[in-house]
Amino acid sequence: MILRIFYAWLTILLSGTLLVMAACSKSLQPQANAPITAVHIQFNNYVGNVPLQLNAGAYMNTAGEQYTVSKFLYYVSNFQLTDINGKTITLPQRYFLVDQATDSTKKITLDSVPVGQYTAIKWTIGVDSIRNVSGVQAGALAPENGMFWTWNSGYIMAKMEGHSPQATTALNVFLFHIGGFKQPYNALKTISITLPSTLTAGANHQAKINIKADADKWFHTPNTVSIAQSSIIMAAGVNAMAIAENYQQMFSVMSIAN
Repeated sequence: MILRIFYAWLTILLSGTLLVMAACSKSLQPQANAPITAVHIQFNNYVGNVPLQLNAGAYMNTAGEQYTVSKFLYYVSNFQLTDINGKTITLPQRYFLVDQATDSTKKITLDSVPVGQYTAIKWTIGVDSIRNVSGVQAGALAPENGMFWTWNSGYIMAKMEGHSPQATTALNVFLFHIGGFKQPYNALKTISITLPSTLTAGANHQAKINIKADADKWFHTPNTVSIAQSSIIMAAGVNAMAIAENYQQMFSVMSIAN
């Protein structure tokens, strides 16, 4: 009799435990049909507090050198969002080339964003190592965009070209083509920004983030870059890393539209 009671009690206990485990397991599973939306990002290129103008604006860097900009391009990729619970949401892998000369490239759309509220955004400036060794590709990564070193088998992460009286080249041009993905000269940089207010990505509307990219930061913070000392940078190395560390600081959020 005692054994029967014991086995009956044990059966009830095990059944209850299995039910609890099943409930917990179910709560940990992601929802198969979780609603998604899109988030739009507008990149606004500046020099300090002045909108960047190609071949028109005359600027001065922290080394006291005058310069104009004729080309300004950079890759952004591998976006992530942090929700209000601190969870990191990794979005589908996309590569975008922002080109100051083409307005449409300054407006990008992040697809497959789970509906929710977000407090931070993260992305990479540049093209990751896997893509760098994958040969010729299409779209934003196509060689005809002028951002691929065919001789060096790798991508230019960011590019600035222009003119300066202090440039030591024959036509006073300076060329900053920043690349390299192998240590110790890895120019890939991660941008992490805490949003000034909560971003609400709703099912019935698509939120927008306005981001400022300050080209003047290429010349300072933390490294002072002189056009006279380095008019041409077109290979991975110490000079490229100095600029990469600088342009990692060039992004900030101007506004959020929910």
